[in-house]
Amino acid sequence: MAFARKLSAEYKEYHHLKLWKANPKILLPEELIQKKSPFFPLFSYLYQITRETYAQLPLRKNGEPSFLHPINTVLALKQAGITDEITLCIGIIHDLVEEKVDLYKKGKKINKIKNLDRYEEELFEELEEELFDFVRNETNLKEAVKIIISVTKLLTRHKRDFYLRSIGQIFRSTDDDIKEIAIRVKLADRMHNILTLEKHDNEKRIYSCFKSLFILNNTKQYILHKYGKHMVHSRSLNPTELLFKRCAKATYEAHLIISDRCLSKGIEDTKTMIQLAFKKYAMEKEAVWQVTNRNPKEKHLMNIFDGIVRKYNLRLHHKWHDFEKRKKEEYEYAKRFFADFSFNDEQIQAIVNYKDSYGLKEVIAHLLYVPDYVIGRFLVNDLTENGRLPR
Repeated sequence: MAFARKLSAEYKEYHHLKLWKANPKILLPEELIQKKSPFFPLFSYLYQITRETYAQLPLRKNGEPSFLHPINTVLALKQAGITDEITLCIGIIHDLVEEKVDLYKKGKKINKIKNLDRYEEELFEELEEELFDFVRNETNLKEAVKIIISVTKLLTRHKRDFYLRSIGQIFRSTDDDIKEIAIRVKLADRMHNILTLEKHDNEKRIYSCFKSLFILNNTKQYILHKYGKHMVHSRSLNPTELLFKRCAKATYEAHLIISDRCLSKGIEDTKTMIQLAFKKYAMEKEAVWQVTNRNPKEKHLMNIFDGIVRKYNLRLHHKWHDFEKRKKEEYEYAKRFFADFSFNDEQIQAIVNYKDSYGLKEVIAHLLYVPDYVIGRFLVNDLTENGRLPR
């Protein structure tokens, strides 16, 4: 019976649609790449130097060893059908230089960005020299090392840059092959981060999901330009499309969890009104098609959905005064609107978090299932020179 069930069309469809889950165990190199592969010695070497660095890092916020992150990044790439060993090598070291810079900053108590930039350059020079020395007798691997270094540089967030600018360098790459590898690794990286938010409070969870939204939005535009609109209807997805969908679904699930946590604060009676307010907002204003600013004259509940993306963009760029001002405005609006309920402070904040998470969840669904949907004015090409979104 069990065998027959696994062969059924319904069971196969389930496995096609099921969500990716994080792996809680540290796997050995031979469990990630075949021993007989000519890339196995190089992968094992990268695995070892990465593990040595991660041994100096604290546990992840969910209590797991930090080395599980690069392990899961490689696993996500593999489960998306990627067999290219160069991409898997990049997956294991994608954060290596960034983590080393953080360790150096903390150990030396260095705050000057130019000193950290110089140290990052030195690390890449040392890593490149080290890897070329390791493959010195393997001519066919020297080109692989060049690609590994190039993509890892694209994926490394420079301390001088805001988050959006660091992501922007990936999508602005003029080398299409390098760009696509970097996009794939970044999607796998974000997917694991999204799946391990257990110890974050709701606001931090929403913020983490927001960072993924920028990557997903730009990836959707990249996919539309390169592969067209077939993604929604085709089962034969390439690894980039598959990673996009899995990362989007993981982010959607994270928002569902946030929503449930908010509702558990005793605000269930507001759920229908908030959800319908979003539907009215989306249908009447079609504002989910672009980043918008708030209309202070609008008194309908749908007003609190205006500019959610801009709100978290303020936090992303450490514009704390404007961010806190926006939070206070939303809090006071919700307090006045739902005055009949006599909610306490925690419940009012839960309402604000719920509407943010619900609205962003619906945007993720649009990215997944509306063929030509992207959020306008929330793309790499919209960023100013310093990596900010224009007002």
